[in-house]
Amino acid sequence: VVAVLSWSVKSAASFQQYTNLYHRTFLPRSFIRRQMSSSSSGSGDGGIYYNDFDGYGTSNNNNSGGEGGENDDDDEYIDTDTLGDWRTFRMNLAESGVASASLTRTKAKPKAISKENEQVLRSQSTQLADEFINGVWAHATSTPEVGGLVVRMPLEVEMFRNYQHSRMGQKLRSLLGEETADNTSMAKRYFTAQKMVQNQMETIAQHAQDGVVDGNQLDEGSQELLSLYLDNQATWQEVCLVIDHDADAGTASTVVLNRPMAFKLTENLAKLVLEGSYANSRSSSSSSSSSSSSSSSNNSGSIGGVSSSNMPSLDRFVEAFGEECAVYVGGPDQQGETALLLHGFGDLPGAREIVPGSKLYQGGWMAAVQGVLDGRYQPLEFRFFVGKHTYTDKLLDLGVVLGQWQPVAAARTLALKQCISLPKPLFHEVMDLCGGELKQISTMESRKRDDIVLGSSTTTELDPNDDIFGEDDLIDELDELDFFDDEPLDL
Repeated sequence: VVAVLSWSVKSAASFQQYTNLYHRTFLPRSFIRRQMSSSSSGSGDGGIYYNDFDGYGTSNNNNSGGEGGENDDDDEYIDTDTLGDWRTFRMNLAESGVASASLTRTKAKPKAISKENEQVLRSQSTQLADEFINGVWAHATSTPEVGGLVVRMPLEVEMFRNYQHSRMGQKLRSLLGEETADNTSMAKRYFTAQKMVQNQMETIAQHAQDGVVDGNQLDEGSQELLSLYLDNQATWQEVCLVIDHDADAGTASTVVLNRPMAFKLTENLAKLVLEGSYANSRSSSSSSSSSSSSSSSNNSGSIGGVSSSNMPSLDRFVEAFGEECAVYVGGPDQQGETALLLHGFGDLPGAREIVPGSKLYQGGWMAAVQGVLDGRYQPLEFRFFVGKHTYTDKLLDLGVVLGQWQPVAAARTLALKQCISLPKPLFHEVMDLCGGELKQISTMESRKRDDIVLGSSTTTELDPNDDIFGEDDLIDELDELDFFDDEPLDL
């Protein structure tokens, strides 16, 4: 194996750890289960079930010596902190199939996706620009992970991926031909779906009275399409950073990286960032009368859930970031809380890494303000996010399975760079870096606009064998989430 892969590891144990970690975080769980089951010496389902970042659980396989057995020491919990930069290791496997022992990038310097974007980044942070130019990367993964991204897919892609549980998806598949749909090019799938959506929306518009559409007057297919369309428009081309994901509890949180709100601070905006959207109501409540004293005392020790002793004063915050401050709408939820402060400085007092190995940090407000005032940091080396997307009941994972979101593992620079007047939008930048099917989708989406720089994007035919989610994988994932029964939909 060492000879074939042309790389070495210090011990068989470390090789096993990295291999298991790669399986858990890159390959679909359904794929792993089938592979392990086929190679298991036992009978039945066999195989190991993998979860994100929190060790292994075994199925009902009771093998004592085979892979997946209860006594296999290599299948115990893996502490990712001891594995070094395992994201780079996985990236090497994803891009070239070969990982280096030093865990450094093995491929040549990536071809520029957008020179214009690089120039914008250099004007904001020379250090981050150098890191971006010399080491930016991104690749698709099967499940969301903390420190990674989720990218909102176009409606045309969502419909094709979700044909098992969508009337419109089934209609699209019928138009493509049931027997040949999986072998059609991405371009044909996309433009067939685009035309179908256009025709259906024109039909829906005909039901409008005084500019209002009564959903009760629409058939079930039109109701579904209208719902999908409105949801897609609300989250159009969002690129989100996953800041929390608990697969067992079914919860997750993300912040939208590419929805800028403002680039300068007013006093009111500063209050919004520091204290959340309820700052004014808290302030007026605490000063209105003595009857609100108890409420005031409850809020005096914290600001938006963050200890006030760790927060700068409003005046100092405005002094540091008043003339240059990148504030974003992180999502519709929890906008009443203190904004999320995101940066790449691990030595900033009060900051903490959002997940080990990501080199993405949140918090450290006092030190950030002082550092900017002292000239050690530039204001645009920090990002502020008001609100977030919060998910319960495995809804983010479900959104991935249904084709709404595409998980992506990426270099930290894609999360740290500002989205300020980018010649090439972040959505297209990430998709192009991923390559393959996602780059094709980016190219077709860009044809809807004439205000962006295409850079190196080109139109190529998609290999039908490059599907990110194969048919069997998608069905297996849906079964695991327990969201659907096996009843077919009536068209």
